[in-house]
Amino acid sequence: MHLMLTQCFPPKFGGIENMMGGLAETIAASGAELLVLADGEPDPSAAPGYRIRRYRGFKPLRRWLKAKAAERVVRAGKVDTVFADSWKSLERFQPSGCQVICLAHGMEFPPKPTAAKAARISVALAKASRVIANSRYTASLAAPYVDARRLSVVTPPIQPQPTADPIAVAEFANRFGPGPIIASLCRLEPRKGIDRLIEAMSAHPALAAARLLIAGDGPDRARLEEIARSSPAAGNIHFLGRIDDRDKAALFTVCDVFAMPSRREGASVEGFGIVYLEAGWYGKPSLGGTDGGAADAIKDGETGLLCDGAKGEQVASALARLLSDADLRTRLGTAAQIHARSQTWAQKLGEYLPSPAAEVMDLPATTGLKDSMSSPPRILQLLPALGDGGVERSTVEMVGYLRDKGIVNFVASGGGDLVTAVEAGGAKHLAIPVGRKAPWSIIGNAFAVAKLIDREAIDIVHARSRAPAWAGWLATRFARRPCRFLTTFHGVYGHGNALKRLYNRVMLRGPLVVANSQFIRDHIETIYGYPADRIVVAARGIEPALFDPAHVTDDQRAAIRHEFGMVDGEPILIMVGRVTGWKGHAVLVDALARQADRPWRLVLVGSGNDGVIADLKARIDGHGLSQRIILTGSRRDVPILLAAADLAFSASTRPEAFGRAAIEAEAMQTPVIATDHGGSRETVLPGRTGWLVAPGDADAMAAAIGEALSAPERLKEMGRAGRAFVMENYTTARMLEQEFSAYRRLMDTAP
Repeated sequence: MHLMLTQCFPPKFGGIENMMGGLAETIAASGAELLVLADGEPDPSAAPGYRIRRYRGFKPLRRWLKAKAAERVVRAGKVDTVFADSWKSLERFQPSGCQVICLAHGMEFPPKPTAAKAARISVALAKASRVIANSRYTASLAAPYVDARRLSVVTPPIQPQPTADPIAVAEFANRFGPGPIIASLCRLEPRKGIDRLIEAMSAHPALAAARLLIAGDGPDRARLEEIARSSPAAGNIHFLGRIDDRDKAALFTVCDVFAMPSRREGASVEGFGIVYLEAGWYGKPSLGGTDGGAADAIKDGETGLLCDGAKGEQVASALARLLSDADLRTRLGTAAQIHARSQTWAQKLGEYLPSPAAEVMDLPATTGLKDSMSSPPRILQLLPALGDGGVERSTVEMVGYLRDKGIVNFVASGGGDLVTAVEAGGAKHLAIPVGRKAPWSIIGNAFAVAKLIDREAIDIVHARSRAPAWAGWLATRFARRPCRFLTTFHGVYGHGNALKRLYNRVMLRGPLVVANSQFIRDHIETIYGYPADRIVVAARGIEPALFDPAHVTDDQRAAIRHEFGMVDGEPILIMVGRVTGWKGHAVLVDALARQADRPWRLVLVGSGNDGVIADLKARIDGHGLSQRIILTGSRRDVPILLAAADLAFSASTRPEAFGRAAIEAEAMQTPVIATDHGGSRETVLPGRTGWLVAPGDADAMAAAIGEALSAPERLKEMGRAGRAFVMENYTTARMLEQEFSAYRRLMDTAP
């Protein structure tokens, strides 16, 4: 069970309130039990999936009552982890036998504390197993009070933001008329910099036609309204007061720029600024201040701009730059959306959960793993064979990653072409046919793996498929040496009957499971009821150096066009993937038949079943497209082909577990038309990096193709956005770091 101690919690408004509310909702949604002890009045409209007790009245008394109640719950032996919203919530609390995670936001650390105040902070934070700062700036404030080994930075996540109600959007547009819109949403207090925004409205000609919409309330509102009334731009400045989620979504949809140029006001400064991410979710660039932690929320020059929020001329100049350059706004807004959508609670919950016992021993810093053992853990990966597929490539990539960290690792499989790559990567390969599914084979393999565990002192067995998982899990029971067990779901397994589900459940025998996409994570949680907080998402990635359009020359692109007989100006369309019945080749051919009056040439790259390929060729001939659609079979120059193409496809009629083809195309700056299910919903941003269409719908596919081919400049813009999106979210390094984090968490569990 988790316990939360917080002074700041919904229905109160504010960044810390949103933070603690989001953490509570995500923990509860993961299936874990949660009790929240919070200050303030209850919310009669709320129906949370967790228990909550409220404390009101005289502040010192309610803090003491809350701390004593927390101690009683902990002494009952039910609590694994305590989350505190700040050091203040730990001051009266005495933990016992549980992990304590304390969040740090910035404002709770005075710039010049008295000796007594500094001592209070230090004593309170000494009770925390881990202190999580919301930005590098906040971490610098906390550093004098906490050991560096217990201090880390995790930038705050956000909940997925709602799609704007078209009626609400229309209401905003009609109410505030034409002209660029600058939006701000915050508690109205001096440090937020709203006064400088108001002053900027009349300070630069580029802002003359702009509208400034200020949402929120607070102690500074009366002063700000007086400044606005005195402004020459008074008619263009509107105070909206507090707004609900419906109006917030509409505001962020209609605005052109979000602005909150925060600054330091005495001891008050912005620790991070979640609202910058919320605006970014809707594709809007932000203007923030350089003081405090906004630099961790806004990537200056990438997702927005930073300026000195105390200097009105800098605020006005930055706003004018954003409003006068549509291309800049689009570039920054696209990057802001890509970044924001990688910062959700579902993706980052694991970073807030109890960290591994990384401080227990002084193992080499390169390992990143420490536990009660006297040496870095030794890891064994199990998979059926080492052919040329996604599972196999992921295994080889992890081999090299572990080698670089100085971790001894092994691979057991039935062999294959990539054995050489495994051994060249620094792992030892053991020829054990763990992919065999017969019960007697599984048991025999389990004994063989158990002997390997004992002989090589294996600490973690990592299985990447079901039959190897059965052998590996049983081996951890047969071995004399204690050993931890982990699996990775690389796809959706058939689960149509009880026997299949029983066979699949071996993948859930460990304390953690790795999923290769959010789609697979949701599948594991929904179908098998596995707790979400025990699922680590490690989305597949590409190697940036391999998939880099800058490495493809004009001569190489020209050679591809010449090979396929392209005429000048004829777009190249491409689909990479094995030719099977469910990859959607037939749907794509039918869609292109509806666009036969346009110039295009389609290249289908990939091998497949001879019968399926014959049927596909017959379909192509039936549409009279045999001169325009080329089947190449397997190719080793896929990055060059993608770089030469104008548009790529992922047309599967069944949900892809992830869909590497989409990110490979986007990495090469080629927009993608994909089907709207499975992993494609994560790898393609509609309207930004490509299109999503209904699976199996040739008409919808044809319409998207027509729209894409009608706007070649937009395709180039999408291509640039696609590469930025992939570099942010889907690199091999990021995948390995996320999967490695599962090893780290696993080492904190009992074998």
